[in-house]
Amino acid sequence: MTISNRQNEDKPRLRVGIVGCGNVAEHHASCVSGLKNAQMVGLADLNEEVAQVFARKHCIPTVKRSLSELLDAVDLDVLHVTTPPAHHYECAKLALDRGINVFVEKPLAFTQMEVDDLYERARSRGVLICPDYIQLFHPKMQKLLGELKSGKLGRVVHVESHWCLNLEDEIRDAEGLHWTYRLPGGFLRDYTSHVLYQALYFAGPPSKIKVNRKSLGALPQGLTDHLTIEIEGKHCTAAVLLSCLPRPSSYALRVYCDQGTAEIDFDTQTLLIARNSALPRRITTVTTNFVKSWRLSTQTVGNVWNYLSGALVPYAGLRVLIPQFYEAIEGQTMPPVSQELAVAVTRTEEVIFSDYKEPVARGLYVPSSQAGIHREKKVLVTGASGYVGTAVVKALVESGYYVRALTRPTSKTAALEQLGVEVFLGDIRRLEDVQSASSGMDVIVHAAAGMKGSAEAMVDTCVRGTQNVADAAAEQGVSRIIYIGSFSVYNFNDLKNGECITEDSSLEDKPETRGAYTLGKTRAEHLALAHMGDSAPAWTILRPSLLVGNGRDILAPVGSKLGNFLICMGSPGKKLLMLHVEDLATAVLRLLENENTARKVFVVSDPESPTVRQYTGACIRQSPYERLHVLYVPYLAARVGALAASVLTKLLGRGPKINKRRLLSVYRNADTDITPLIRETGWMPPAGLLARLKEGEPKTAAQPEEAIPVA
Repeated sequence: MTISNRQNEDKPRLRVGIVGCGNVAEHHASCVSGLKNAQMVGLADLNEEVAQVFARKHCIPTVKRSLSELLDAVDLDVLHVTTPPAHHYECAKLALDRGINVFVEKPLAFTQMEVDDLYERARSRGVLICPDYIQLFHPKMQKLLGELKSGKLGRVVHVESHWCLNLEDEIRDAEGLHWTYRLPGGFLRDYTSHVLYQALYFAGPPSKIKVNRKSLGALPQGLTDHLTIEIEGKHCTAAVLLSCLPRPSSYALRVYCDQGTAEIDFDTQTLLIARNSALPRRITTVTTNFVKSWRLSTQTVGNVWNYLSGALVPYAGLRVLIPQFYEAIEGQTMPPVSQELAVAVTRTEEVIFSDYKEPVARGLYVPSSQAGIHREKKVLVTGASGYVGTAVVKALVESGYYVRALTRPTSKTAALEQLGVEVFLGDIRRLEDVQSASSGMDVIVHAAAGMKGSAEAMVDTCVRGTQNVADAAAEQGVSRIIYIGSFSVYNFNDLKNGECITEDSSLEDKPETRGAYTLGKTRAEHLALAHMGDSAPAWTILRPSLLVGNGRDILAPVGSKLGNFLICMGSPGKKLLMLHVEDLATAVLRLLENENTARKVFVVSDPESPTVRQYTGACIRQSPYERLHVLYVPYLAARVGALAASVLTKLLGRGPKINKRRLLSVYRNADTDITPLIRETGWMPPAGLLARLKEGEPKTAAQPEEAIPVA
């Protein structure tokens, strides 16, 4: 062993702390744990239970509930600030004042004044601060910067940076408004730094900024969801796009130079460089696509190899940026991200979001403007902006009921506003929200159910939401609850082909094997059943079959599209138990009008149950999908495929979870008996379901928000 190696081993390791242990902190911790010159010694987070789990996973010895407690307990050399952005400035300031180097997730702060203050505090105490401008250190970006430094592409004259976003599960799952909506600039502010620092790295400090903001309906309450920025920088011009609209999502950077272009696709992790060619234009026109295809193919093969070998990791830029920051601390050199760039990014963000208005989080959003109210009962509809809820609200309004619509603050409310109903924002998972919404109401139609997001959130929405409805209704003196369940609660494993589904058919005893929706609806159903004997409020449970119509994807009842094939899970003669969503709404009205339906359970389905072949012939063959080839997958083939998928899932550790119970919920050829509902209410849907679907569907089918599946 050489002397230099001995000196390196004897050198003290940097003592690292983390404040905030959310998803991004996992990547920071994984990176730091792989470094020889650093060790994690402390963690702070308000959620002590989550923090303890995080600490055990990453072998962090000290855990505190606040940053102040952590800094009092442990001597740190470096603090990683991975909290939500609203806390970045205060956390960084607290650590800098203690003489601790700080690495901060983006955005560094919300104002240029705060950024200047942080750098001044760092300078006065002889420490460093660095924002996590991760994509500048992505392997593909580092390769591009090397090409530019070599001069092969010439001078940069223009840069385009864009990111087309999808809402992530953690944002959908949040109770009420996720913290991203509360940022100064809202949801987009959490992502703007990424596209800006890439553009401004090349363009330099902006001398002119032109902002175009649009609200095209992807975000709630008219929030900006499409943002374009034109920048005149010190070195070149730049254009930035940040949008929730284009699909599929895309994240890329394009650099235009006077001797070529370069494009990085961060989604596919590919880099394409095109240099000026001396060949005639006709030749380059023919050969360019072949060259691009070859380069993309070779990089794709490399990415596959890196994935299989574990070298392709998320947040790859962190594994370059963090070590460089630590080296700057040890060598007392400049940090890898300049103060000039950090200031330019923050100043530009201030301009972009200068007029942002924070959305409403809870309570009355739109007062009632209903006309033609002549019924005495006031009705609260939960999940009112969803597929079922919207149809129910419309039917109630047309029948003269006063309606209050309870919907999440992130839901789209335009259809409800057009109906003139009172729109009340809240989260079904928060008892106080349901209590407020229930005040003064006579009836609750409970249609809210978890349809998107993580499995935990879906189940929680169904179960806790139903319990909150029960508790709030009892407290507020609500006289009636109509709970809209689902056929997914039935045990198709116990049913036989040709058997009728009735109110007394057995419920699924292993709902967890059929997915989050079935698990949530089954547990909620048991809660509702437990209240059937209550004197007040009086519960009624309505179990609809597969709901169709009003814009629902016409392929959904029979299968999925794969290329030019429609894969049908079932035989051509299998009955499709379905119900038009407007007929479900009519059934709800009939239940309201008949007090003798209280404390009872009803199955509701259209008695005209078409077969798979009849449905495809009447609806799909007359739609834009008329040229699809229909492929019927028999149960045995599906069962073999499911077994193969389960083996593959076990080998890879991830994959589809398909089992016998899930398959039977799709393949079982059952019927329904709606005699009790007809006898008690006289309800009967209009004849000609297939004709109504064929005539009433839009030209392009789209899956509506919160459509209710069978299983």
